[in-house]
Amino acid sequence: MAASIMSSKMNTAMVVAKCMERRGVFPLMVIQKRFKGNKQKLKMKTDDSGSKTGDRSGSQKVLFPEISLVPNIQGSTTTSKVKGKKKKQPTIVQNYYGDKPLDDVWISTHYPAPEYQLGEIIKRHKEYAQPAMFNQLDSRIYADMEISLRTSKKTKFLSPFKSTLVPPHLFDIGVKKKIIVVCNEKDHINLALKLGAYQAGGDDIVKMLLRGTIKRSDFDYLLSVPGYEKEWNQLQGSFGNAAPSISRGTISKDIEQMVKLYLHGLTYETVKTSQSLAKVQVPFGQLAMTSEQLTENFLFLIDDINKRKPSGASGKFISYMTIVAPPSPERFILNLDEYSTVKKKVKKELPVETPLVDDEKVMQTAL
Repeated sequence: MAASIMSSKMNTAMVVAKCMERRGVFPLMVIQKRFKGNKQKLKMKTDDSGSKTGDRSGSQKVLFPEISLVPNIQGSTTTSKVKGKKKKQPTIVQNYYGDKPLDDVWISTHYPAPEYQLGEIIKRHKEYAQPAMFNQLDSRIYADMEISLRTSKKTKFLSPFKSTLVPPHLFDIGVKKKIIVVCNEKDHINLALKLGAYQAGGDDIVKMLLRGTIKRSDFDYLLSVPGYEKEWNQLQGSFGNAAPSISRGTISKDIEQMVKLYLHGLTYETVKTSQSLAKVQVPFGQLAMTSEQLTENFLFLIDDINKRKPSGASGKFISYMTIVAPPSPERFILNLDEYSTVKKKVKKELPVETPLVDDEKVMQTAL
């Protein structure tokens, strides 16, 4: 009798499960299935303790299968193993209400982050730096960039790079440098000191360097004019790369350009974040400067970075950029449509003047 009741309940549970499968809901049954030949046996969970109400000894309490409902969600993002391989999760596409909001007030999650032009970003940062707001007009403005390291080959990527440049409009980069310039002519000495050199002179400075009176920790850069190559070879052991060298650009006849490069030069270096991406943050001015000066410095910087783009590489070299000006927490996304390529200097062509034609002579020749 108990066996017949159990079989009827099992049949009912199986019928309910099939009905739920047809409606799109799949049950998970806590049943261990064993296959032997063509027969399927169900091993049920039993309790050997017997019934609670004084059933016959040796009787077993049957625990019926537990059923939990799982909705049939199509396009689920869960991963499952199929023949040892994992299914890729589908990419989640953010659905926005539109590209731009129609009102001045909107919910930021309903629209993509807005992009601004450089002039608008500089204007907004200047407003935040006014005395009534943060009162930080001397703060520096930075270009925070994400650079693509992809080349024309799929398996080859660009190495991180470093560069030093002198912007058209100098500003305080926040780093004080001590520069010693070795030159003989008085005009060159006065020019180096006027540009901001820590010390400038001729043979007297060379002797102090060779004797050890001036140590490596006393300066950041040692610059020189040509003519002291033998002395600098003697300093290679103690100074190393700090000794003047033509290959490093620390020996030159143009003292003004050399001093400006190492004293006011802006050095930036990319930091690799993945195999195909790198980041770099470079200041290009102070908010106390005019908008025109900041724009010229920015274009000079972007042009120098775009020169590093590998030939044949597709896509934008600078993939993403924000403009920041600490301590302001504002971060504005820049529209990169105008800054994706190197700006080449185009020669202005003069208009070609067409010669004047006498209509009467043309008529006579035609007749």
